[in-house]
Amino acid sequence: MDLEVFRLAADYYHSLLNAELHINEWVQEKLGIAEPLFRFISVQLEPGSLFNVLIPLMGIFSQDLLVQLLYMISVVSTVSSFEKWMYPELRPLWWLRELYANGNGNGNGNGIKSGVALQSHDLSCETSGGMPCAHSMCLTALLIIASSHLSIPGRLAKWKCCLYGLIGCCIVSVWLSRLYLATEFLHQCLLGSYIAVSTVTNFDRHLHYLYSRRRSWTVSVVLLLAGLAVSAYFIKLRLGLDPHWSVRQAFKWCPEPTYMRHEASPIFMLARDLGNLMGVAMSAPLVELKSVKSTFARRFGGICIVEFFNYILRLFTPKQHGRFAFLAYEFTRNACHSLMLIRILPKLVKQREM
Repeated sequence: MDLEVFRLAADYYHSLLNAELHINEWVQEKLGIAEPLFRFISVQLEPGSLFNVLIPLMGIFSQDLLVQLLYMISVVSTVSSFEKWMYPELRPLWWLRELYANGNGNGNGNGIKSGVALQSHDLSCETSGGMPCAHSMCLTALLIIASSHLSIPGRLAKWKCCLYGLIGCCIVSVWLSRLYLATEFLHQCLLGSYIAVSTVTNFDRHLHYLYSRRRSWTVSVVLLLAGLAVSAYFIKLRLGLDPHWSVRQAFKWCPEPTYMRHEASPIFMLARDLGNLMGVAMSAPLVELKSVKSTFARRFGGICIVEFFNYILRLFTPKQHGRFAFLAYEFTRNACHSLMLIRILPKLVKQREM
């Protein structure tokens, strides 16, 4: 009975993937004119770019906004990275090519018509699992937090409708970008945004409690998460599972191996996100952070200094010195980056008392 239920669930899941392949194909056929926009979205709005560019730029307007963005986007991105590390899901190109490689692409076994074809791009060679879509998760969380800091009077209801409409358009654009590049299925994009909304909503309810936690508590939580990630690696090995399955899938089906990037691997994303979280944890308790008087120009200059320093560190990433050195460097760099934005930046931009 249990085996029968499992078989039915697997058949339904495979049918869902087959049906969603047609959605990817439709987006590629009908929206090809928007390819430059979709490529721009996928490159400039990926989580790494948010941490290194967009979040610091938005932080020019408010230190409170900067702290909340760093905190919440780090949490949301970590949730995404853990899901991809624990249970990586297939991507559209992987699934389609597996079907044809196994002789099931002719419509006889899995419901795929012979006319289905997806175009591969250089940005399609992702090396992590597809579920959930990190792009949609992080951007959804960022837009929700940013909109919460906008003060729109209650009488201007039409402006609120315009704001929500703009947020919706941005999120849908990210979904279409990922569908066009055949890097995600539709359900991965939808669930990514849903998980982001749920995470931000639940954390926002307990924000004061979380901000008041002492440094020893927050650092311990991050170390516990790191231990969980390492444990998952050895548990997979013990069970005969490949911890780097998604990377091998990318090598197997990517048309050009040079398209693959170190920064897209699941283990790198974990090191990046845990590093960002560690920087936030070392800044605790966040409730004790005091607002400082500063002009827009001083904040702009201070953030430019921090980001220039971070850019120099990124240039010297040791990609050719082994995996451990690479991950340790990225963990440390991201931790220092978050720590500087939260703790050091206010001291740089503080106006002197006359």
